[in-house]
Amino acid sequence: MSGVSDEEIVRAVRAIAELEERREALAERVGELRLAAAPEELAERDRTGTEMAAVTDLILLECVETLDRLGLTTAAQAVQHMIDEEGLADEE
Repeated sequence: MSGVSDEEIVRAVRAIAELEERREALAERVGELRLAAAPEELAERDRTGTEMAAVTDLILLECVETLDRLGLTTAAQAVQHMIDEEGLADEE
C-alpha cells in the first residue's frame, strides 16, 4: 500500500463510517415520514431525502479518494466507474 500509516487508514475508515451513520439516520427519518400527509412533514421528508442523497454522494466520493490514497487503484476506479455510469444525485 503506498506508504500509508495505520493511523491514516483508521482515520479514513472512521470518516467514511461517520458519514454512513449519518446517512443511516437520515434514511430512518425518511422512512418514518414515508406516509406523511401534512405539508410540513412532506417538506421535511423532501429536505431529509435530499440531504441523504448528498451524504450518499459524499460517501462515494470519499471512498474513491480513500481507496486511491491507500493504493487500491483498481477498487477506486471501479467505484468511480459506477459514479460515472449512474451519476451523482446532485447531477440529476
